[in-house]
Amino acid sequence: MLVSTLPTGGAERVTFNVLTRLDPDKFESEVYFLKEPGTIGQSLLDHGIRGFSRIQRLRFDPFLIVRLTRRVRAFSPDVFLVLNCHRNAKFWGGLCSLFADTGAMVIAVHNTGTMNSKRSFNVIDRLFLASISSVIALSDSHARYIEHIDGFNPDRITIIENGIVPQVYENADAEKTRTLRHQLDIGQNDKIVMMVAGLRPEKAHEALIQAASILAPNRPEIKFLIVGDGPRREELERMTLTHKVQNSVVFLGERKDVSDLLHIADAVVLPSHPAVETLPLAVMEAMAAGVPVVASKVGSVPDMIEDGVNGRLISPADGEELAAVLVDLFDNESVARAIAAAAGRTVREKYTLDRMVSKYASLFERLARRD
Repeated sequence: MLVSTLPTGGAERVTFNVLTRLDPDKFESEVYFLKEPGTIGQSLLDHGIRGFSRIQRLRFDPFLIVRLTRRVRAFSPDVFLVLNCHRNAKFWGGLCSLFADTGAMVIAVHNTGTMNSKRSFNVIDRLFLASISSVIALSDSHARYIEHIDGFNPDRITIIENGIVPQVYENADAEKTRTLRHQLDIGQNDKIVMMVAGLRPEKAHEALIQAASILAPNRPEIKFLIVGDGPRREELERMTLTHKVQNSVVFLGERKDVSDLLHIADAVVLPSHPAVETLPLAVMEAMAAGVPVVASKVGSVPDMIEDGVNGRLISPADGEELAAVLVDLFDNESVARAIAAAAGRTVREKYTLDRMVSKYASLFERLARRD
């Protein structure tokens, strides 16, 4: 598998779960990191997956392709998996296919375009499309997007939904929940709105801050917790000061206890822009935990959520609409409970880790036999 790096993120966690849960009697894996392994990449190495880091030594490294080709030839893979959200990995993977037998090349697409373009593949990427054996989409609508926007033959698109272990999120530890509420100074009557996402432009954290500014004057019991870190943190913290909601919005940074934190939330939100987002794990995990989700009608989110049935959908990056839907949920507790229960059923039926890994294994076996 070729990646740039594997920091903390949804696509990266999916990658970890696939590589570590494939049957070791049937599959052997190597990971080629163009840069440093990153947090999840290091976890892969610690788990025993063989990997090679810093294949790219310089920004413009003329010997990168030599190092990568040498590694690939030595391993001689049946399937060469490239993570699409790492744009430079797509280019070097495609170039490597010209110099080494990479086996069947598979691109796992975890985005719907970029913030600057509707397409997930740029002009240079498209030079290597003919060498791709299969493209992995995350839902029916995502597959249609890849077909119509990126121009892929639908016969080469395989749908594999992201998956989690629902039981990890379903069962709350009462003692941990009490401890977290105490540590975060959450009152008995407070309502907690949580957002779990990297602090990047496409996630539209500004919509949450706008919602907080609308609700704070009349609904001081509603508190907003932002879980995650990233390049926008200072900008977003300044934004809370500008909107005078610094006492209502708390930045928790990157956390390893998200499965516990979800159980102090009364709603989880993801007001993303209409780019990049596909089948977000944060939404899936909140649904499994029985927390009502309010998310933008973007990417594959509408494939997961039916508005008013197992979640609520809003317009992208719309703080006013987000505020109104949150008030509606908090003022109609029976509706919120019904939505949360339906959400849990959706995850158990469609988005389990076992189901996801089984589909990846079937694809890899089919492509290896074809080769």
